Amino acid sequence: MKAQIILNVNAQKHLIAKALTKYIDFSKRVYIAYGSTNHYLLYHLGIEYKDAYIAGCFYNNALNVTKKRPLPVVLDNKKTVDIKDFDISKSDFFIKGANALWYESGKKYAAVAVADDKGGTYGNFYIKAAARGSRVIIPVSHEKLIPYYVPSSQNVDMAMGSKIAMFKFFYGEVFTEVEAFDFLFNLNAKIIAGGGILGNEGSVIMEVEGEKKDIKSAFDFVKHYSFELNFTVETLF
Repeated sequence: MKAQIILNVNAQKHLIAKALTKYIDFSKRVYIAYGSTNHYLLYHLGIEYKDAYIAGCFYNNALNVTKKRPLPVVLDNKKTVDIKDFDISKSDFFIKGANALWYESGKKYAAVAVADDKGGTYGNFYIKAAARGSRVIIPVSHEKLIPYYVPSSQNVDMAMGSKIAMFKFFYGEVFTEVEAFDFLFNLNAKIIAGGGILGNEGSVIMEVEGEKKDIKSAFDFVKHYSFELNFTVETLF
């Protein structure tokens, strides 16, 4: 059976986050970096924040960096632990979101915006996780799809907000709505259109194929979560 589903930005993040709660082995140590999709991951793990779990965002027509943020979330066998030093190992998971997604030769790639002149989470944590061979997962939705990667730095004369660099992920597993539909509902998914107005800006329209009961479960999930979770960001800047 085939069906067509529209995912607004909220539903995209919920879908990926929910799938990650099943995909990640939480009996291991899991480092969860700041990011809006990771905020949804924490939500589906039962860890809720009133303010967004982010270090920065594109908001109010500006490139923003937060002035305050909670401590990074690290889980060990599903329990929150206090980690002073980022001593990640090859058996650990590191979850890091992205700000750009593109395809090359049929493969998915991602990049992240960096406003910290010292490299931020990418320079301080991702590099170490990659060097040690940790299980790196990069959740990113297709609202962030770009034609191709353009290397960029903070060496610009002006910016609407904070100046950013775009760093390409050279290691890790990119995890999108396509993988989420497959893993969570056993559905083969393809993107056939995108966009929208009046609340559906950034939406993707997906054609899914599979068993009727699995498609119904996917429909119910998307309908429920399309407008679920309205976190605040005003107090972060």
